[in-house]
Amino acid sequence: MSALRSTHRFWRIIRLWLLGGAGLVALGLLYYFLANIGPKPVGQGSVSVSSPDDPALARLSAEIGELERQYQKAAEAKMVTEEAAAALADAIVKQKELLRGHPNAGLDQSTRLVRLETELDTLRARDKMVLVERLQADGEELLTAGKIDEAGEKLREALKIQKEINLSSAGSRFKNYVRETSLTQAVAAVEAAPLRREMEASLAAARQAAAEQRWADALVAYTAARDAQARINREYGRTRYADLAEADRLTAEIESLNAAGVAAEIDSKEKTGDDAFGRGRFDEAVELFAGAGTLQLQVNQNYPRSRFVSSQRIEKLEIKRQTAASSPLADTLAAHDREISAHLARRQVVAADQKLVQAGPLVEKLFKDFPKSTRLDGALRIKIAYLTLRRPDLRVLQDEVYDRLLPLPGMMERQLLKTEVSQFFYVLVMNTNPSRNPGRTLPVDSVNWTDAQEFCTRLSWMLGVKVRLPTLDEYRVALGGDGGGEFWSVRNSEGRSREVGSLKPNPAGFFDLTGNLAEWVEVDPAADRAPVFGGSYQDSAESLSKLPTVLFNKSDRARNIGFRILVEF
Repeated sequence: MSALRSTHRFWRIIRLWLLGGAGLVALGLLYYFLANIGPKPVGQGSVSVSSPDDPALARLSAEIGELERQYQKAAEAKMVTEEAAAALADAIVKQKELLRGHPNAGLDQSTRLVRLETELDTLRARDKMVLVERLQADGEELLTAGKIDEAGEKLREALKIQKEINLSSAGSRFKNYVRETSLTQAVAAVEAAPLRREMEASLAAARQAAAEQRWADALVAYTAARDAQARINREYGRTRYADLAEADRLTAEIESLNAAGVAAEIDSKEKTGDDAFGRGRFDEAVELFAGAGTLQLQVNQNYPRSRFVSSQRIEKLEIKRQTAASSPLADTLAAHDREISAHLARRQVVAADQKLVQAGPLVEKLFKDFPKSTRLDGALRIKIAYLTLRRPDLRVLQDEVYDRLLPLPGMMERQLLKTEVSQFFYVLVMNTNPSRNPGRTLPVDSVNWTDAQEFCTRLSWMLGVKVRLPTLDEYRVALGGDGGGEFWSVRNSEGRSREVGSLKPNPAGFFDLTGNLAEWVEVDPAADRAPVFGGSYQDSAESLSKLPTVLFNKSDRARNIGFRILVEF
């Protein structure tokens, strides 16, 4: 009847057009297409076909409707039996037959098929979901029990069913893509487990072989373990067995085994080089250390993941090579240093000067050609440079010192400067004057303990003998039982230091052991503080008679503190 009504509308539009009603014709055409081509409401079950009088189509559509009503009745009663499900399935078959037989059927028929399939897939998904959960639980339990193969069967079946649900037309509440992912990973882990066991067995065999020093067997086993782990990482990268770091470690072990022979040769060359160096065979030692360094460089380049790779060892071998190569030159320079000191100690300034001329170029060559040698002596370099610079002053300075030395009573090998170090003497040695009360013949002041030590070091170089600060005991020996002679105190100093040696000395010939400036005393270099002895021009005569000793920080400077030196022969 619907098709018949559409035909009547069409002829009416034609008549309107023939009568010349163009606007009415257009309106009629719009109405026709909206009525016949537009979609029908879902659920009407109407069919739009080319043949309006098709009994087979009408009968088939009615059968589908009846089957759908049977299912809906059971569904509304929440009693979906197998017969109800079969009716729904049969309705789907017939609906597909309808669409195949009548390709011009309306959109509502295609929508009807989708609705029926969705309903059936949802119905089946309920049962499948329960099955998936059971299979997954059984698989995980079997996996925990170590039954890998049986677990694999369960998990693979669960994954297959879950994929079917996810690909079906079932409602979204039955689809679980997270579960599909976890099952995929679980199946991959099951499949990777044999490879993991293979890797672990190979690794255990490799370690055992290495412990027994069966290096060839260890290499084969480590390679098998590495290959198995690499396959796991490549094919089962999302499982817990994947381990890129483990593959790197195994590769490093393989490279270490390959490099072990070279490493042993390096050890041998270094050990032999050490022995040759100890015996003074420097050329042989140089060759051995150079060869070991070349081999170590090859290990670093060819086996970069080996545990024998070491940039530090290359550096160490180069230091040894340079030390061996520089030793003849360093020995020659050390001999020159001893001869220079001996000449200066005997006051043979001309002979010392000749040796200085020879030593200067040698020390610069040593530092330039062998910068990593352990035979480099920075202090010796400074000493030679200092003495070379002060060559014109050596005789004057030695005369200045020796004219002012007196032996300590009962200790002829220890000679103490008669006066405090003057500013003239200090400038001659140090080329600077820190004094706050300047004057050529005044004692140098405002020096800290470290300054005094540096003065002693430089003077030792120039005299060729040991120079140091006196100890407290040596000060007391110099004082003797008769005291310190006349002294400058707050009573007679007019509030400043006075010229050295300007008052009467004590019976032993020493000036200003008390008063004028307090003097730094020799102590352990590691100590933070040091005493100053004898008091100064700022103290009272009564205080000075008690021989005051006060501790100061070694870094302290004061206008009332100076020092004197003691020479050991």
